[in-house]
Amino acid sequence: MHDSDEAVAPEPDPGPCDLCGGPIPPSLQIFSLVPDSSVIHPEDPDQDGQRLLAACSPEHLSDLQQRYRRRPYVKEELWSGKIARALRAHPEGLDDEHLVQATGLNFIQIEHALSWESERFLRSETLPDADETPPGADERPADEW
Repeated sequence: MHDSDEAVAPEPDPGPCDLCGGPIPPSLQIFSLVPDSSVIHPEDPDQDGQRLLAACSPEHLSDLQQRYRRRPYVKEELWSGKIARALRAHPEGLDDEHLVQATGLNFIQIEHALSWESERFLRSETLPDADETPPGADERPADEW
């Protein structure tokens, strides 16, 4: 095989801008990784709590970064997501020891996550239109978006 024969993989489509939804030109792909406790990677726990932002301009990226800086990073939200991922992977259920192993959390973190979920559930039962509230949104300042 000659150098000229090697196939060049096309660049992945960056998708729409996370702020405006507009297309991102291939020549102007701007990305940033920001902390976000609501993000749970489907398989890789090392990527939990990090959101990859894509923007169509430096201004839009800056705006997105500012919004995520204002969003509280709630450890219990992250832990709750790790527990949910482990339970999805083991629909037969997990005992306490196996849940610790599957999540990488300790018993105290698991208890805090369960308490956080319980409080969130109870708040949603008393708030109108609670079913439409995404996870973690109740911690986000109302004027952020």
